[in-house]
Amino acid sequence: MQLVDSWRLFGPNLQTRGPAALAEVRFDEGEDVARAVDAWRAELLRMAVAIGLDVRDAAARVYRGGAVLTFSAPLDRLLPATDVNEWAVTSASSLLQGGLALSLEPRRTELMTALAARANPLWLALEAEGAARGVPFLWDDESVTLGAGRYSRTWPLDALPTVAVVPWGELRAIPIALVTGTNGKTTSVRLLARLLELAGHAVGMTTTDGVSVAGRVVEAGDYTGPAGALRALRAPEIDAAVLETARGGILRRGLVVSAPNVALLTNVSDDHLGHYGIDDLAALARVKAVVGSVVPPSGRVVVNADDVYLMDHARSFVAPLALFSLDPASAVLAAHQAQGGETWTIADGWVVRTRGAEEHRVVQATDISIGFGGAAPYNLANALGAAASASALGVSDAVIAKGLASFTSSAVDNPGRGNLGDVRGVRVLVDFAHNPAGIRGVLAFVARLQQADGRLLVVAGYSGDRSHESIRDAARAIADAHPIAVVLRDLRGYLRGRAP
Repeated sequence: MQLVDSWRLFGPNLQTRGPAALAEVRFDEGEDVARAVDAWRAELLRMAVAIGLDVRDAAARVYRGGAVLTFSAPLDRLLPATDVNEWAVTSASSLLQGGLALSLEPRRTELMTALAARANPLWLALEAEGAARGVPFLWDDESVTLGAGRYSRTWPLDALPTVAVVPWGELRAIPIALVTGTNGKTTSVRLLARLLELAGHAVGMTTTDGVSVAGRVVEAGDYTGPAGALRALRAPEIDAAVLETARGGILRRGLVVSAPNVALLTNVSDDHLGHYGIDDLAALARVKAVVGSVVPPSGRVVVNADDVYLMDHARSFVAPLALFSLDPASAVLAAHQAQGGETWTIADGWVVRTRGAEEHRVVQATDISIGFGGAAPYNLANALGAAASASALGVSDAVIAKGLASFTSSAVDNPGRGNLGDVRGVRVLVDFAHNPAGIRGVLAFVARLQQADGRLLVVAGYSGDRSHESIRDAARAIADAHPIAVVLRDLRGYLRGRAP
């Protein structure tokens, strides 16, 4: 057993419901995995007892060739806890190789000193009081925030107030939606944010393109993890937030938001497999399901009923479900309706919402701008998910209808997603499709737009950290569209360890 990496999880994640220390390990060929994990547990407990750290929930998530080893820790003990985890792995590895376990000293004394230096009772007291009052508690290594958006206050970590002087009456939550999945996340986030804006909200939004606050971009780049969420939720201008929540952030850092009002799960397909022990679609769905698992019973989880992997987890959520499907005859929708559940679909040319026996037509499907008259069915699915999420956040049907009709696939409303234009008589489509399923969907859309005597040229690039098979599948998807030529764009910034 060899230590690969070690890090902190700041909130709910695939292994724990809150902050935790995590060590990633690799096993040698033929190594007794159960014996290795037992050795780690024993060494972890030996040091934990010596320094007074509770590790009773220590757990291992084992996968092919490796594992992640985690245990929960209080906020002010989280950083030293990662050192404890690394020590336990190193000591267990020595034992497994026939050597001696590491001596407790001098590491025990060093860890005790670190624990004492980082002890922050005010931090823990504010966390507990916020939880008791239902006030969001946000933090990083520099500061603590109570509340969210315009109903929040932030203090430096080394100058925290006592519970008694916090202006609790001014602090509260705002409507928050988390959006996750493989494809359609960014479009769904942007569309949902537009629906909330039309309903009168000032929205904080995070996507792979950046962080925006009340319609103004404040950070450019991929901000689909905790850093982006914190930047948006701390903005004093906002009173609602829509946060794109990517797989990497869940696995590497956990969730910043522990009780969102809505979670939207779009779909899962082959993307990023082979990282952190997520080797197949079932495992990827478990990661995405973390977002749905944290929604309280007062909220709503919106799930794509056509995705069997997501539906495997949907019934385990404590929040009510709103299911959407492009198939009005879906057996999954019918079963959910029979139980009084909420569903969204397209039937007889209309977006139809049902709640039990009640059925309501919201907007004609042809009025959904990003659907291109039905030529882009994946965007119709995105529209259903966003509409269901907006409805769960209190947006009226009239506003939803207006938003679905006015939100376009232009570079202004949805840059990089289905942007269609004409350049000197050539129709050009720009799209972020970045995995085989996304590429097939976009090229099927192109085929519906293409004239009978038209010719197709594809310009494509791909991220180097994807698996060999994913790259081959992307190539097959492009080849299946029978382009006259393919221009491969070398994305130097995305080689990520792969040769050009």
